Amino acid sequence: MTTATETFSACTDDNVAVLQDVFGTTFTVWETAGADSWERLTETEGLVGFDKGLLEDAARSRKSVCREAEPGEYLLAVPLLAKHQSEVRTIATATLETESPQFLCRLAESSVRELEQQQQIDRLREENDIFLRQVSEDFEELAFLRSMAERLALGRSSHELTQFIQHTLPLLGDATGVESLCFIANDCGEKPFAIQEWNLDEGLESRIVHGVLRRVVELFGDDANSLPVVKNNVLSGEYAEDLPGIRGFILVGLSTAREQHGWLLAVNRKLVSNERSPRSMCQLSQNELGTNEASLINTAAAMLASHAHNLSLLAERESLLVNVVRTLVSAIDSRDPYTCGHSERVARYGRRLAAAVGFGEEACQRLYLTGLLHDIGKIGVKDAVLHKTDELTSEEYAEIQRHPDLGWAILRTLEQLEYVLPGVLHHHEQYDGKGYPDGLAGKETPLDGRLLAVVDAFDAMTSDRPYRQGMPVEKAIGILEAGAEVQWDAELIETFVRILPDILKIRDSYERPPPPARQRGALRRADGALGKSANAIH
Repeated sequence: MTTATETFSACTDDNVAVLQDVFGTTFTVWETAGADSWERLTETEGLVGFDKGLLEDAARSRKSVCREAEPGEYLLAVPLLAKHQSEVRTIATATLETESPQFLCRLAESSVRELEQQQQIDRLREENDIFLRQVSEDFEELAFLRSMAERLALGRSSHELTQFIQHTLPLLGDATGVESLCFIANDCGEKPFAIQEWNLDEGLESRIVHGVLRRVVELFGDDANSLPVVKNNVLSGEYAEDLPGIRGFILVGLSTAREQHGWLLAVNRKLVSNERSPRSMCQLSQNELGTNEASLINTAAAMLASHAHNLSLLAERESLLVNVVRTLVSAIDSRDPYTCGHSERVARYGRRLAAAVGFGEEACQRLYLTGLLHDIGKIGVKDAVLHKTDELTSEEYAEIQRHPDLGWAILRTLEQLEYVLPGVLHHHEQYDGKGYPDGLAGKETPLDGRLLAVVDAFDAMTSDRPYRQGMPVEKAIGILEAGAEVQWDAELIETFVRILPDILKIRDSYERPPPPARQRGALRRADGALGKSANAIH
């Protein structure tokens, strides 16, 4: 790092160079050593005898002084005062021939003053450049935080943590002005310290970088879990051999109360050069990682950790929702054991058909849940009608036709399952408008309902019943194709036939889960533990 003495020395050199250029002669530089003692700093040929009094006068008056050495020849002393100094410590002298010694002093003063003004202008320009760069970085930080906030504020924030980190790294890298940025995952599987990277090959040698980055985590990971770890001048410090290629870094832990997900690691601040003032101390500080960068990375880590926590809660909620749905389906199966597995197969067929017609992953999962619940309304159908093996009377058939409406009524108050209502209510509509419950025709029927109508019919035709064997697949496909544009959507029938090999694999791989086994006395022991806790409270 450049010291204040080195900076002043550079200024002295500039002053002397200007004086020599203006007067066309060589100047000798003197520096006070204290106690009225002066030491010559430069070797100058043809030097006139040392005049201590002249140096003392120039230092005391802080102005240029001219004294005749010989007739027509004068010794000029010009004080060189650094801005941060309170007294003159350096003086430049030269012997000059002149008829007007006052002119020599004025010219010297003017030259030094002009140089000082130019140096001040250069400093102001540099400070202005730094200020503009800081403003630009501040805007980048604001843009980064806004982008993060917008992405987190999406209506359905189901982005995986990996996707969110991939979106974050380039924005954060640009905002902090670092050469490389990566997320190092705290995995305990076959690939410990899995790394997601931004700009890594340009920042460090890719053949060694992953090992070096892991070493950073090994050395400082525990500390970074509580506070950001910031290190500069690594190449000249005690970790130079452990961390080749790293000048400086910031390491921040990404963790929640439940889990330590990993670390954000920023490597090497981008070097900033300034031709006007390459030795500036302010400029050098721009090349180091500091509190601003650490604060922004720490904020990003907090946002990522919060998102990870939200994803965990979302996964738990979705798991709970699926379990509730399966419980409802079990209730159906307990009413009609002969159709047990029908809802599961319809859900799986429906998910595959939905993917084939262009549904996204989330939409396919929703269709799957809709398939599980499509017959939930049969809970409200009488056992005598539900289990009847003979032909149904018109009244009994009318009761069966109520199950879509009953299902809608059961589920309509569950806001989280609102998306299943179109499929549950309309999976018995027909393309020609002769279905139920609303007699919708063609594309009036929601796509979920039209899609489930196809897979529901296929499973019903190919499944065994107490009163009949399931029909061959070829015959069921023939009925579906014959009913295209009459009972079912022809485009969906065509797609279903195309993916039939996948449908058959799903059917053949499906196994009815065994009934749950309850350990005798388990609840009694659990109740006993709860009773002890209750007694302790009272």
